[in-house]
Amino acid sequence: MYHEQYFAHGSGGSLADEVDLIIYDEDDLPYAVWEFKSWEKFKADEQAAIKYQLFGTAPLIGAPKLLVYASIQPRGEVPVIQLKCIDYTKHKSYESWLAEGSPHATIFPKGYQDLNFIPYILGSSKDLKSDTTQADFRAVANGFHNEFFGEHADNALFINLVKCLLAKIYDERTTKSGCEYQFQIKYRNGTPQSSAEIFNVVNKLYAEAYSRYIEKSVVPDEIDPKEFSKEKVKSVVLALESLSLTKGAALHGDIIGAFFEEILRVGFKQDKGMYFTHSNLVKFIIEAIDVDGLTKKIWAKANHPENRLPYVIDPASGSGAFLLQAMNCITSAIKNNEKQYVSDFEEKQFYAARMSDETPNYWAENFVYGFDPKFIMAITAKVNMVLHGDGSAHMFKYDAFKPFTSYNDSKLRIAGDLERSLTRSHYPYDLCETFDIVLSNPPFGVTLSSDTKRTLKNTFSLPETLPSEALFIERAFQLLKPGGRLGVVLPESIFNAIDLSPVRIFLYRMFKIKAIVSLPRNVFIDTPTLTSLLFAEKKLSSEISAWDEEWQKHTLAAQEKIRLAKNHLQKGELLKLSTAEELQNKIANSLNELIDINEWIYKKGKNAEILPLSIDTDKTSLDDAVNHYKNFLASTGLSKYIDRYAFKKTIIKHDISYHSYMVNEVGYKLSKRKEKAKPNQLACFKDSTGKTVQNLHLCEDNFKVHYNITAPSTVLDYIKRDVQWSI
Repeated sequence: MYHEQYFAHGSGGSLADEVDLIIYDEDDLPYAVWEFKSWEKFKADEQAAIKYQLFGTAPLIGAPKLLVYASIQPRGEVPVIQLKCIDYTKHKSYESWLAEGSPHATIFPKGYQDLNFIPYILGSSKDLKSDTTQADFRAVANGFHNEFFGEHADNALFINLVKCLLAKIYDERTTKSGCEYQFQIKYRNGTPQSSAEIFNVVNKLYAEAYSRYIEKSVVPDEIDPKEFSKEKVKSVVLALESLSLTKGAALHGDIIGAFFEEILRVGFKQDKGMYFTHSNLVKFIIEAIDVDGLTKKIWAKANHPENRLPYVIDPASGSGAFLLQAMNCITSAIKNNEKQYVSDFEEKQFYAARMSDETPNYWAENFVYGFDPKFIMAITAKVNMVLHGDGSAHMFKYDAFKPFTSYNDSKLRIAGDLERSLTRSHYPYDLCETFDIVLSNPPFGVTLSSDTKRTLKNTFSLPETLPSEALFIERAFQLLKPGGRLGVVLPESIFNAIDLSPVRIFLYRMFKIKAIVSLPRNVFIDTPTLTSLLFAEKKLSSEISAWDEEWQKHTLAAQEKIRLAKNHLQKGELLKLSTAEELQNKIANSLNELIDINEWIYKKGKNAEILPLSIDTDKTSLDDAVNHYKNFLASTGLSKYIDRYAFKKTIIKHDISYHSYMVNEVGYKLSKRKEKAKPNQLACFKDSTGKTVQNLHLCEDNFKVHYNITAPSTVLDYIKRDVQWSI
């Protein structure tokens, strides 16, 4: 029990609140917060005291069960304690408490019990609360922030908190009607469960949830009591036991999703390979590849529930940001145009089952996929999607660079030889070709596991020596249907580094590049890497075959030039020459258009050296020149010039033009302390009042994207005006 305790909050502790009394339970967790007033002021001060001194300070304390407003009423010889006892587990905000009629008890319970304790039972009069408000969840999020994270993010605490959330989700989904939920504090003979008992229950729920939702064929993961104490687990249960996350997510996905995103922002520390993509970029990419328009086209053409909506995947899903925005966009595309798109029997049947007002995102269970090799990201994305009411989309702990045979989902199976768009003679590697959209911000320069490295040669056509983001492009190609759309964040080097020319050739061969947007530095925290956004469409098989035919023709022509150059080194031809200069001229003429006289090749191997096409003929004998050009023409270093020649000739017939943009401002500026709003050259966002929103992370209101193709000013305006998609 503590008397007159102060709690500092605000910027640098600039504000402070005092509570008169805090009672802690036997686990040293806050049980009840008391505010006393003199009897003369008890009625007059009631509203302000309950709102500010009880509800206002409760999140700073943690997760107390009860809020008590009390006074001592003089009455004869024995004064009487008058009180209003409020159940804080049910009412997380003053507003929600008022909205329900200000319910309260007038007797303080004994033995740390709940008010008139009855367990939460599915389908009973005391079921979980699903009509939650934003204020309810903001209070919970603030409580978690103050109790667990303080001023610093902590991934160990964060991941164990997420494990508790997954345990609650699993409990809500598996509890049978008429049965008690397990994720709650129960009483036996008036005594509440101990922290150790509650920890064991929650840990068991989490282990079962892990086996069902994350990885089925491994030993289940557990909550680590060394990282996240049993008392902390009890505190989480206290805060959430009365609230429904799954039903609430279906009805109020934006509210509960915002609750989780707030925890994610304050609790998760971004480090190498785990950078979140800002909402400004995510929303821009979703709009740029026109997920809305594609959804409407696919819906209109659908002849079966399985192809009613676009299939979306993020093979490096992180926290699930791209998938969440895509899901919301797809849902809105149909629900905002219900009269136009929901008219025949099959459309109505699908809509009622998968897109109703009660479960608007339930369709995502079959159409949205994501995987990430990092456990912390896989479980975070899973919980994030569920809390946005997705119906449990396919979120896996998978490595994006593994062979398709290592994945266990039917949509990730290898396309049969009769089903694949490209024959193995054109592309001998496995294809999946299930997805309409690939969206991602893959980590750059990832060091792959030794198991994955062993399979690269048989999985990808691009050299395994290339950085991981290069192979990621090929994996996107393998996943997409012909005509499928790609929106991805890539390092600038993909588009200009000499050593990465094979990636660019692959892109031109397999995709129609629609647009590239160059971003300023520092759009991701703690990484100065210059990045660009790539928007592309997978070519049809006929288009790839036509490219290959043209490419092969010019490759053979380049090889013929090399053969002719080698002929000049034959004995019979050398007898016609007397100087090194004459030989050089013959070689250079034969290699005309393939390699310029001032260029050189790099000969690899033990005796690596640079071999120029031009030599100092005044100081070189004919014999030395012959040896030089034999080495030159036998070197594998010529291959890049063969590719360059074939590329230059092929693009004469195949148009590879695309729209290119460069921006200096993206609507936000990141710093370790806080974000700032900046001008946004990518897109225009507006809130419900019509006010322009620069930084979506600082917007608590609903927002919409606005674009103007008649008088374009943002990149999105120009893309909407100029970019045409085939499907």
